[in-house]
Amino acid sequence: MYLLADWSGVLDATSARTGCTAVLDSLKKYPNSKVLNNNSKVTGHYPGAIDWVGNVWFPSMYTLGVRWFAWVYSPEFYTQLGTDQIIRLSSKVTIETFYDMASAQQWLSSCSLQELR
Repeated sequence: MYLLADWSGVLDATSARTGCTAVLDSLKKYPNSKVLNNNSKVTGHYPGAIDWVGNVWFPSMYTLGVRWFAWVYSPEFYTQLGTDQIIRLSSKVTIETFYDMASAQQWLSSCSLQELR
């Protein structure tokens, strides 16, 4: 089981923070150690939220118990570069990137709390 964050359209700093805050609220209500972040329907982004996502959102998710984060890339190349920048800023949460949902789901299903010991 995992929390699904399903994004679409063009993400600017405001919409990214709003969506990320909704994910945190969901994790508070429905704790989970795994998140599947689907960007396959994201058509573009503005880089204004990269630092916040990497330095605030990911540590906040870790505090709430997230240990594994599967990130399905957007098909847009520059959005993929932004994703990679965020991942370089993030620590503690194990993040893997994928080009399709099936691979991301398969990876998440293979992750378990046993691996943390």
